[in-house]
Amino acid sequence: MLSHSKDFATIRNLINNFITMDIETIVINNQIIPYLICAFDGVNYIQSFGLNQEVLFAKFIKGLLTFFKGRSKILTVYAHNLSGFDGIFLLNHLIKFGTVEPLLFNGKLITIKIKLDIEGEHYGKTIIFKDSYLILPNSLRKLAIIFKTTEVKGVFPFKLKNISYNGAFPRLNTFINLTLNEYLSIKQEYKHKTWNFKTEALKYCKLDCLILFEILTQFNELVFNQFTINIDKVLTLPALSMRIFKTHFMPEKTVYQIHGKVANNIRESYSGGAVDVFIPHNKIGTYSISNVFRKLWSYDVNSLYPFVMYTKPMPIGLPTAFEGDITKVDSNAYGFFYCKITSPSFLEHPILQRIIKTSEGIRTIAGLGTWIGWIYSEEMYNAIKYGYSFEIIKGYTFEKGELFKSFIDKLYNLRLEYPKGHPMNQIAKLIMNSLYGKFGMRDEITKMEIYNSLTVEDQAILSSVLDLYDSTITDILELENHTLIVRNSLTDLTYNEKEDFFHGPEVNVAIASAVTAEARIHMSQFKNNPKFHLYYSDTDSIVIDSPLPDSMIGSALGLMKLEHIIDKAVFLAPKVYALITDSGQEIVKVKGLKHDAISKLHFSDLETLLIQDSTREFTQEKWFKSITKGTINTSDVIYTLKATSNKRQAVYIDGIYENTTPYFYNQIELVNNIYLPPVINGGFHNLFLFKILLMR
Repeated sequence: MLSHSKDFATIRNLINNFITMDIETIVINNQIIPYLICAFDGVNYIQSFGLNQEVLFAKFIKGLLTFFKGRSKILTVYAHNLSGFDGIFLLNHLIKFGTVEPLLFNGKLITIKIKLDIEGEHYGKTIIFKDSYLILPNSLRKLAIIFKTTEVKGVFPFKLKNISYNGAFPRLNTFINLTLNEYLSIKQEYKHKTWNFKTEALKYCKLDCLILFEILTQFNELVFNQFTINIDKVLTLPALSMRIFKTHFMPEKTVYQIHGKVANNIRESYSGGAVDVFIPHNKIGTYSISNVFRKLWSYDVNSLYPFVMYTKPMPIGLPTAFEGDITKVDSNAYGFFYCKITSPSFLEHPILQRIIKTSEGIRTIAGLGTWIGWIYSEEMYNAIKYGYSFEIIKGYTFEKGELFKSFIDKLYNLRLEYPKGHPMNQIAKLIMNSLYGKFGMRDEITKMEIYNSLTVEDQAILSSVLDLYDSTITDILELENHTLIVRNSLTDLTYNEKEDFFHGPEVNVAIASAVTAEARIHMSQFKNNPKFHLYYSDTDSIVIDSPLPDSMIGSALGLMKLEHIIDKAVFLAPKVYALITDSGQEIVKVKGLKHDAISKLHFSDLETLLIQDSTREFTQEKWFKSITKGTINTSDVIYTLKATSNKRQAVYIDGIYENTTPYFYNQIELVNNIYLPPVINGGFHNLFLFKILLMR
């Protein structure tokens, strides 16, 4: 394990002028206000304290300059959650010190680069702010445990709003997610001394910087030792995974960049896993009078996406376009097809999903009926087994090839080599699971550019920029003597006319779509299966009413892992459920609800929401961020917890949420340009109701 200063100082040479930073804030009049900023380079700290924002940030930025070493002209600064927090505050204050270049992707601030134009020895040097959360997507507290840092992450009363406070140890209600026993233990340390806000805030902030520095140093050392790649060369975990793949494992002449119309067409076939509620509870018989529950088994697939990447062929090479039914020429044609798709007249668990508009917004729904769309060939062949029919209109064929086997081999063996508690085990898991999504990235990014607008010359340059980018500009904002332009831009590409392909960002949506489709194909074996009833499914998990055979259970890739044996279950909506296991453990999951509210919920609370039209409301704080204004405001919003059937049609019997039935696309009506889910025969299919009554 690394010690504090000396070993840090030695190992940090792997990264060019790498430091960590952290910002602490309080809430004043519903606005989150920074009052403390610290940074750490492995040996020394800088700090800036106070509520005057201009002074606070100016002192911090000037302090950063002391971290430039020797002739180095680039300083890399990591903040954990720069994108969603620290970077929001930084951006506006950096403008006074040089030319600022923020990079946004899907509306998220990925990195900030500033080229300094201040007088003196630092003129022309560059500071790059990066988000460590984007390469290690977990809380700092959890990462400290995973990486077994030399210090334990501290606690702080974030609800205390007086930065001048000096007195008794703060009350329990000023802390977040702290148990009474933990509180009393910490309070005992201050039994004979005063608790000072500034002193404790500095201690907490510096500790966060130190812990993050140690985590990133270990992470970089482990990755470098295995793959000779420094983490400072990438911005995100998928980018790191892709760099490792391309450097060491990608076969030659397999992956080509796909853009334009071809990419747009294939992208229509690209969707994720199926998260659905099929049967909302496991009570047997009439709900209101029965106290008998059917036992359930919950299983997860071991590394679903790595498994299909390892075992299934992938689309490689350049696409070849065709018109008409390609299967009449080649019965095993492989690629992506534009088809008229017709489902069976009824299927309890439809296996093909579409992204459509509903009254509740965009939803990915697996329904029944007829529609036209793009589909991966292997998913089409699999669906034919379940009674689907296809009229192929046009499409693209690809070669089949082995693409990821050596990559997955290496990383999976690393997971076997290192015990579960070792950080290398977690790193291998993260890298292994992050690669496929990089292929599915869109090739359009958002650029935020800041120009001086004070002088006539500045305004002339700005005018020419506006003329140049014209239709790609989405927003223009004035910031004192600067103008901020937000525009859409294609990522940098170079075109090789001879080979007819692009070199640039790793964009090949065909590969990403094939991976997710193969995962859905694998999970389809658990749908419409006569050996059990399916209650709930997530991308890589199922809840069923019968144990799987031993042959399907194990630790190998693609085999199932038993998570829970369940005595009682309530499934209100995708990712909203409560379980009581056979050991008496109570598990409550509610997507979108804050942890402190979930911790107070019990199985019985969700069970009562099976009653038709019943709801439960929570008031919770929501943040409203403005990158351009550099502000984060808070407001209390209402979260309504209820049974929600936005992917399947709810079936209520005697006022109780008893089951679901698929939506029927043919009967979806267009009302005010919004697709509304249909009501069929009073809300459910007659055949399906008959099956419900038989099962109950």
